[in-house]
Formats: sequence, structure tokens, C-alpha cells
Amino acid sequence: MLDDVEGPQKTRLVRLLIVLAIGIPILIEVITFGGLIGHYVAGSGGGGGAAGTPTPAIAGASTGDEILEQTPAVERIDDAAVVVAEDGWEFSLTVAVNNTGQGPYELRLGPVTTRAGETVAGSGPTTGELAAGDTGSVTGRWLLPKGQRPDAVAVTVVTGDGEPTTSEYTVELGDIPVSA
Repeated sequence: MLDDVEGPQKTRLVRLLIVLAIGIPILIEVITFGGLIGHYVAGSGGGGGAAGTPTPAIAGASTGDEILEQTPAVERIDDAAVVVAEDGWEFSLTVAVNNTGQGPYELRLGPVTTRAGETVAGSGPTTGELAAGDTGSVTGRWLLPKGQRPDAVAVTVVTGDGEPTTSEYTVELGDIPVSA
């Protein structure tokens, strides 16, 4: 190919090939580096949003938060985690209860709703009846579909002597950590 070209044209063609051979890899590296820097500078969290649009924080209760301020007891999330398993994602939630009310108190954990809107039934864990001034805890476990994270949990509170009063609540959950 170069044998057919003579003189200054041959020199220009060789220079062009050298520039392309060196320039193209450098250009690819610059574009890659610029993309990485742009990712961090623009704050894109890879959440599928537009560049520069921060991913909104999930509002809701997480570890250490009180979940039912309107009840006579103090209920705090003691631990919450999602663990990746072969047959789904296991969500566990532990709620510590301090009965600061005047009568008996019981907390029951019900079904969990995922962020995709699916409802997953649990085993119905309960604190059992706590007398006034007593403390207790309840741990629930739910097997969520693969890739699903918890959005809310149904909670039932039973209070009172003799003829107990049952109240149902939906507790919105915050961003629960996922581990393998």
C-alpha cells in the first residue's frame, strides 16, 4: 500500500497513521476519565436519574427511630436488615418496646409491603402482653422476592385491661441496609 505512494504524500500518510495510532487510545482514555470524574462531580448516584439529580432519600423509620409516637408506649427500631439469600431477600426487624402507659400493652408485627407494592405475610411475631413499666422486644422475619426492599410494615397494638382495644398502624420504613 505504501509502496504505491511516493514522496511527500508517503510522509504525510505515515504521519497521519502515527497520529491516529497514538491519538485514538489517548482520546478513549480522556473520555473514560472524564466520565468517571463527571459521575462524582455531578453527584449521579447511578439511580437512573438525570446527571446532577441527587437520588432522594427514602423517608421513613430506620434503626433508632420511634415508630408509633401516638401510643402510650415507646417503640423503637432496635435492628433492621435485609440479607440476600438464594430463595429471596430476608428482611428482619427488631422493635424494642418500653411500656410507659398505665395498663397492659402488646405490639404485633404484621405483613410487609415492598417498594414494588407486593405484600409479604410474616409469622405474626408479638411482644406478648407487657405490664405497665415493663420492657420487651419483638423480631419479625419476612422472605421478600429477590431484589425487593421493604417499604412499610403493618403494626397492631393491643392496649387495656378486660376488654382490650386493638389499633392498627402502617409504619413507613426508611432505607434498610442490604448485605450478602
